[in-house]
Amino acid sequence: MRKNYIAFILLAITLLVSACGAATPTPPHSPTAPPASPTPILTEPTAATTLVTCADIDANWGRDWAAVLDTLDKLIEADQSCGEEPLLSKKYAVHFNYGAALEAEEDTPAAVEQYRAALAIDSQRQEAINALFRLDALPRPTPSACLSDSPPRPDPAPTATPDATHFVTVAGEQLQLDGQSFVVRGVNYYPRHAPWKRFFDEADPAQMTDEFTAIKEAGFNTVRIFLWYEPLFTCQPEDAIPNEAAFEIIDTIFDLAEARDLKLILTLNDLPDLTFRPLYTDWEHYDAQTTYIVRRYRNEPTLLAWDVRNGGDFDFKEDDSRFTEPQVVAWLSHITELIKEHDPRHLITAGWDESAATAPYVDVMALQHYDDPAELPARIEALRQKTDKPLLLISGGSHSWADDPDEPQDEAAQAEYVTALVDAAESEELAGWVLWTAFDFVPPPGWPFTKEYFFGLWRTDLSAKPALEALKP
Repeated sequence: MRKNYIAFILLAITLLVSACGAATPTPPHSPTAPPASPTPILTEPTAATTLVTCADIDANWGRDWAAVLDTLDKLIEADQSCGEEPLLSKKYAVHFNYGAALEAEEDTPAAVEQYRAALAIDSQRQEAINALFRLDALPRPTPSACLSDSPPRPDPAPTATPDATHFVTVAGEQLQLDGQSFVVRGVNYYPRHAPWKRFFDEADPAQMTDEFTAIKEAGFNTVRIFLWYEPLFTCQPEDAIPNEAAFEIIDTIFDLAEARDLKLILTLNDLPDLTFRPLYTDWEHYDAQTTYIVRRYRNEPTLLAWDVRNGGDFDFKEDDSRFTEPQVVAWLSHITELIKEHDPRHLITAGWDESAATAPYVDVMALQHYDDPAELPARIEALRQKTDKPLLLISGGSHSWADDPDEPQDEAAQAEYVTALVDAAESEELAGWVLWTAFDFVPPPGWPFTKEYFFGLWRTDLSAKPALEALKP
């Protein structure tokens, strides 16, 4: 009976990861792209291939996984395509479904081999990761090659002690700068053409200059950015050898912000490894990287606060979470102590959805809100029953994507939501608010638009949307 139940579950998963429905890899915050119908294209016969078509994929799908893999290999070798979905994405789905079929037959070693083959194609897809985790067969990570000719990591901190009067501080339930009240009015930021994982590889300093100028001219005073450690360092995490080209992007942001009198919130530990060397159970591996970042920027008056982890509570709240709340909170206690050890001047926050658990460890309580703006005051009141620390709305907003992508953007509805959210935040006399996000984003070539690309206050041509106009005094 148990065997039949498992087989039924695996069959259901197999049907979901279908030939035409296997999702192309998508960036954080982006939903799965819609499937594309394969277009039959003939390969040119060569000495290494026989005549195959995209139709052969459908003909053998669910019947002969080895034959489908053979067809895909020949199509890939011939540089062919079958619709919008890349052939490698289809190959990932075949390996996963092949593994599910083998597991249903109780051939676990062969199933693991197929799941690992899928993971080798795309290490971010959760289907293969979850299957290998369930079978206790996740491969050990291969450390990045060390830069053997690199000198020892230097201490990047300047020797001069900065004037602490130019740092943002806490004054009761509010923030203060240079002896005056400082109310955060900010935006979350990625460059228009380089959001999420594309940030450090594709960010253009000239475009960033235009974007920071637009932010300043619109009246904002704070920008929140996200630091993904993988492109910032080479070698193993504990070696923390910096990739200077990537750090130059952060240095540029500091220069742009300082020149425009903008403050920065730097979000650490973005997109962490939660699978192979999990952040919440193997945290000592990442301490050297966090220490390097903190020491590099600890004397910058432009820095408003360290945000230790965006949405950390989702790592224990979700139904498929692998971590417990005590594990995540123990890590939170550890990381905040580490930051304070190397930077006792700057504020610390944690941009969680439900931030009550962060109260003992942070200087500023931060929360996210994407629900009805009318519900925000009740959330604020509940938090104020638990703390007298400043409260900051660190992320919230709405997209202008129409329900029907063929219809015009619904920018009026976005403007209505954003205005109501800001009004609710200001009526509660928060320490401030930071909206998601400054700009609409341009997807990678060949990727479809989704609502996640349309949360911006500016369009991708830097023209202001009604939501931005509604915020101006």
